[in-house]
Amino acid sequence: MSSHDRGFSFVGFGRKLAIGVAALLALSACTVQPLYAPTLSGASAVSALGQIAIDPVDTRVAQEIRNKLIFSLSGGSEPTAPAFRMRLLVSSAESALGVAPVEAAPAYSITVSATFEVKTVATGEIVLRGTSRGTASFDRVSQIYANTRARLDAENRAAALAADDIRIRLASAAAKGTL
Repeated sequence: MSSHDRGFSFVGFGRKLAIGVAALLALSACTVQPLYAPTLSGASAVSALGQIAIDPVDTRVAQEIRNKLIFSLSGGSEPTAPAFRMRLLVSSAESALGVAPVEAAPAYSITVSATFEVKTVATGEIVLRGTSRGTASFDRVSQIYANTRARLDAENRAAALAADDIRIRLASAAAKGTL
């Protein structure tokens, strides 16, 4: 009985070997590192995040995002000599969910959009810009206070999602050395 009779083929083996080598070469080009690990220059992403000051905002939802960012970036205190300044523009929109007419739709969704821009204090150069969104839903009932509270809670949850997305983007930029 020959090796060909047992299902072994040098052509098939060579093809599988070539695919395996190509996959290993492709994977070797990937660089995976912990997000908060020191960069190649030795700087820490955490220390870079702590050097971002966030400009004051003018709406309640924007203040929710600002507060969450200040706490997650620096533990709750703003830097005394920031290296970067962030400007936030926040908007929120409410939409009815479902196929029923708007007056009868019991479920609603709040989408919070936060456009941010990070500049260096020294030069004023924009180092990072983006838009983050968070969405949360809530139900409407026949009580006015319950509706108001449910809407505020949904705005807070959506703002928290947007703030987390901004924090992750900032950490990623810091890990790359952009910040």
